[in-house]
Amino acid sequence: MRKSDVLIKPILSEKVLRGVASGWYGFVVERHSDKIGVKSAVEKAFGVDVIEVRLLAKKGKQVRDINIKTRLVRHKRTDLKKAYVKLKAGQVINLLGEDKEKDAKKLKTKKGKVEDKKKLKEVKNEKE
Repeated sequence: MRKSDVLIKPILSEKVLRGVASGWYGFVVERHSDKIGVKSAVEKAFGVDVIEVRLLAKKGKQVRDINIKTRLVRHKRTDLKKAYVKLKAGQVINLLGEDKEKDAKKLKTKKGKVEDKKKLKEVKNEKE
């Protein structure tokens, strides 16, 4: 199994996003992956240092659905394996696709809109 095939998708739930502040991130991984494989895949994919990996295997439930012809149909949901990864202090994985520079500017200045307007005026004055 290649390292790129280990990670399927990030987990973007409220519980995991609360853990991001303390350095924990969650991913859905392949069912046959192990801690060492998950660690190397995350380090390679995001360029961060992983301290700890925790795995959780979740079996799929037996469920009953009503078919179009109003019959009960029994089937099983797919099995999942989740990996919770802790990063070295100060390192961040950008899961939501946000721009780091914009976030830093928003945190530094409370009046971000006012500064943006000032910059626009400066650019217009330079062009003239």
